[in-house]
Amino acid sequence: LTLMVIFLIVLTFKVRRVKFKMGRDFSNRSSSVKFLDRENYSNSSFLRWFAGFTDGEGNFLISLDRGFIRFRFKICMHIDNLEALNIIKSKLKVGNVTVEKDRNICSFVVQNFTEIKDVICPIFIQFPLLTSKRLDFQDFHKAVLIKNKNYLSDTDKERIISLKNGMNSKREIFRSFSINSQINVNPAWFIGFIEGEGTFGIKTGSSIYLQVAQKNTSIESLNAIIAFLTSLQSRQGKSSLGKANRILPLNVVSTINKKTNVVSLVVSSVDALYYYILPLLDNSTMYTHKAMDFKLWRMALILKIHGYYYLPTGKKLFLDISEILNKRYSTGSIKDLDLIIIDIFNRYKAILLTDPPFNVDNNIAHTDNVRKFRLDNKSSIAKTIYIYEKGKLIKGSPFNSYSDAHKALGLKSTSNTCNRYIDTNRLYKSKYIFTSNPIMGGSN
Repeated sequence: LTLMVIFLIVLTFKVRRVKFKMGRDFSNRSSSVKFLDRENYSNSSFLRWFAGFTDGEGNFLISLDRGFIRFRFKICMHIDNLEALNIIKSKLKVGNVTVEKDRNICSFVVQNFTEIKDVICPIFIQFPLLTSKRLDFQDFHKAVLIKNKNYLSDTDKERIISLKNGMNSKREIFRSFSINSQINVNPAWFIGFIEGEGTFGIKTGSSIYLQVAQKNTSIESLNAIIAFLTSLQSRQGKSSLGKANRILPLNVVSTINKKTNVVSLVVSSVDALYYYILPLLDNSTMYTHKAMDFKLWRMALILKIHGYYYLPTGKKLFLDISEILNKRYSTGSIKDLDLIIIDIFNRYKAILLTDPPFNVDNNIAHTDNVRKFRLDNKSSIAKTIYIYEKGKLIKGSPFNSYSDAHKALGLKSTSNTCNRYIDTNRLYKSKYIFTSNPIMGGSN
């Protein structure tokens, strides 16, 4: 009887150990499964955004610290993006956000191995990275699986170190992600990638564009982005432009910087930006500092497409937007930035209360609208150009053509400078004022 009691006690203890061990292992596995499975559509959309943002800004790091192998996932940004990193931490429920005020940077860092294994890795397995950064994640994940063993042999450690030494800037082989798979860009990923590697830009104060850039080691991704952008044309065209569509197809221009091996994809057609890309951007959520850049850029695009840009007040507002676009960091040199932005928003609202020069409902190409506007207003378009420097007319002024005015300033006759600055009361090169009528009090 005594032996039977002892046997039952031992058996019960073993069963409890097995249950505890199984329960512990199951809970670890299920924590990541529940994290992903319980998400509703909006959070799935966020995780797709997070994958795109990580393709642009994230880093997978392995380090050796006094013989210990450490794993880290890190996103480092300008301090103005602190709120975005706090949102990421709040939604993922892992990691920490740190601030280095002396360097004006903030970081989202996950270095707890369990959080990396059970949350970070499952996210990028279910919502894959689409650039060459996927290769770094694949090696990072392999190392995580090796580290997850109860005991690391010397061979295991050497394998992890070998994986570490082939990641990030040390990577020399950029094989295709998968021999038989195709990279499919989704809208949320694209928005996240824009927030990391995109630019809402205005060139030379008149040409508006959207740009994304990536190293030429991610050619498959760049081609997939081009395919995605081109697909927007058919999506938006069928739903809103109708059969009478006279808008030209969306064209993506690709250029490469041979010094940096960075490939830039640019869409600069006002029509393509407004009719094909803007609907996607308007229906997307942005989390970073770039959300304000988009709002400013959007105002500039509306001024252009509706023709307000071709009126003095609209052109001046457009140029004021271009002055601060992508230069809005709190650590920058622009003073009273918040007041400038408030003023821009107020002036924009006031302009929209007036009738637009162009009717975009007719789906007429922007260039055709401009041509018609200039013909209809030919008598009011400036034929005489006065150029002042410190209140005095420069030599040869007034000029009878833009071409002559440009030559007097040492510019190409085909320059767009006069068109950009005339009657805007803005200084060109901090000293020249362009007007179509003489300034009261000005002198020869």
